[in-house]
Amino acid sequence: MKIWLVPLLLSLSACSDYNGDKALDKYQSRLANVLELQRANGSLTAPEALIPERDLKQALPDVRFNLTDAYASRRCGLDTLIGERNSSLGIVYTASKQLSYELRLLQKLEHCLTLSWDDSSLLNQLLQVYEQKQASVSIAFNNMLFTDNTLRKELLGIRKALPLKAAPGFTETWQALTELTLLQQFINEKNWQAASKVDIEQQLQLLYQYNFLARLQYSLRLTAHQLVQLNSLTQNQNSNTLCPNGRDSEQLRILANVFQKYFIGEIQLYSTELSRYQQQLWPLLQQLYQQTPLEQPLQQRFEYSYNSMRNELSQHVKWWQTLNGQCPLQLNGQK
Repeated sequence: MKIWLVPLLLSLSACSDYNGDKALDKYQSRLANVLELQRANGSLTAPEALIPERDLKQALPDVRFNLTDAYASRRCGLDTLIGERNSSLGIVYTASKQLSYELRLLQKLEHCLTLSWDDSSLLNQLLQVYEQKQASVSIAFNNMLFTDNTLRKELLGIRKALPLKAAPGFTETWQALTELTLLQQFINEKNWQAASKVDIEQQLQLLYQYNFLARLQYSLRLTAHQLVQLNSLTQNQNSNTLCPNGRDSEQLRILANVFQKYFIGEIQLYSTELSRYQQQLWPLLQQLYQQTPLEQPLQQRFEYSYNSMRNELSQHVKWWQTLNGQCPLQLNGQK
């Protein structure tokens, strides 16, 4: 006679290192043991590669000032910015710092052009530089989006899944992306006053601190992959093999326990959290990278992985629903 045993383990959901991938792995192990099946194997497929930074970065046009009148440059604060750009730190600006400089320069030039000037040649020079900088600021913005180290890391992803619930950094990541999309809007509107006030480095620091986007995309991809394995495991398990003639068994009672404790208690909770993160963060990320060379690989990492996860989860729920309708499982909590 077979004796079915399910260890009574303390819930680890509150542990900070108990991430969703571990919950899915444990659930698959429990299900395979009860069904007396071999676990499905197969490694996670790598996502589509991102275009290298060197192929995305564009050189900014070389715009030179010829402000021989020191008083004129001091009059509207241009001397400070020009000095900053020509300093030892300024000549090695990162893409984000370069963008910040370009925006502050445009704001200063806009202010300068509102003043009255006796020297028309100087005024014409300021106007020419202003127009050139307006035309090229989109290059500076794209250089930040495509080549900034923090953003690249978030887009590439890291092999670390998010926790089951209340993942730290979600609010901060939403805030950072919202500020960057606002910056994009200000640039499109040529609102240099508002654009120059956005603290780009602060938003990048928030993204760097939590790595939330990098972990989210990995979690979506891995969850979809693990659910495919689960569905492969259960596809041939039905009422004919588990409850012939509607007969009750110890195996069915243990299956009901696995469903309630692991699927409802952890897997469904985790997928709900991932859906919440995806639905609020992806539109912001999509807005930033739409109609760019990185739009398609990001769609694969986020949108495609999310849809795949939802489809596989729906298929798995239907398996439980069908089994519950045909066998005396008496499951609670189905959705």
